[in-house]
Amino acid sequence: MRVLALLVALASSLSLASEPTLSAFASLPADPPPAEIVRGLHYWISNENELHLFHDAVKDKGGVYVGVGSDQNYLLGAWARAEVLVLMDFDQSIVDLHRVYRVLFRAAETPADFLRLWRLESRPEVRRLLQEGYADPKERASALRAYGTARWAVDRRLKRVVEQMGKASLPSFVVDADEYAHIRRLFLEDKVFMVRGDLTAKRTVSAVGRAVAQAGMKVGVLYLSNAEQYFPYDKWYRSNIRELPMDEHSVVVRTSGQRGISHVKGTYYHYNTQSGSSFISWLGDAKTRNVRTMLHYAPAAGTVYGLSRLDTGPEEAREAAKQRLLAKQAVKKLKKVRGPSRPRREAVP
Repeated sequence: MRVLALLVALASSLSLASEPTLSAFASLPADPPPAEIVRGLHYWISNENELHLFHDAVKDKGGVYVGVGSDQNYLLGAWARAEVLVLMDFDQSIVDLHRVYRVLFRAAETPADFLRLWRLESRPEVRRLLQEGYADPKERASALRAYGTARWAVDRRLKRVVEQMGKASLPSFVVDADEYAHIRRLFLEDKVFMVRGDLTAKRTVSAVGRAVAQAGMKVGVLYLSNAEQYFPYDKWYRSNIRELPMDEHSVVVRTSGQRGISHVKGTYYHYNTQSGSSFISWLGDAKTRNVRTMLHYAPAAGTVYGLSRLDTGPEEAREAAKQRLLAKQAVKKLKKVRGPSRPRREAVP
């Protein structure tokens, strides 16, 4: 019996030792609030309606998921089977909304019950859950305020996600039990961390990088939405991203609504995926001043217009783009020499 007890204790200690140390995530410092937010609007929900294009790139990446924005992180994080979620936004109101999500994920056992809690008739129940879920008066008040303002938009958005992922024949956390259970388990195990963070500021992102390294983990997915179109690749942004432990297996997913870049038909955005090592390489290139400069060299991915994939560094990508241009010019020159093609006449018997 004594030997059995020792074996059980040893197995338990080995199990605890294998668990990553997440204490640094619990104390991530917040960046100062911005002087103003984009267009003075709170982006309570995503308007990226082609997120299914990211599914294959993020699937089963694991590791730490780092993302900005709101609901899209739960869809992507579940596909990635992330082990830790770090949800950040420079708008404190979006961080407050994630606190609402936290309470509802913990309270609802199924996707159907989760969707029910966002409906109008569930307001009294949700308000009670939020009041019970936060002992700190400021956190409680901010969560209630975010819920009161954003509830109708989130309800509408989640219904749209159900429809969109159904059309794409992909599982989603708002329908599929396994997808939902994965995100819910992360909340129940306190492996979801919410913080006001600015990608170009000095505190949060670098602290996330140190926390990931301390846990002995890698960033599996870095989701940037369309944030990069609003700032240049300055020294702080370059430094912040370099501090995130990423490699060739990590993936960066982003959108861009900028002109001069192909957009998926009927949408506001170009959709891009990129390996972590590729992104780090581009950030070391002085000529790469912003995301648009880089995306010009991202080759199309598959047959979807407006979707690109970039896995190489700047030198290789620029050379490949040069060769594509030369090949295109050669085809045009050949057509010019041959002249316009004419229909062949059938012989008259």
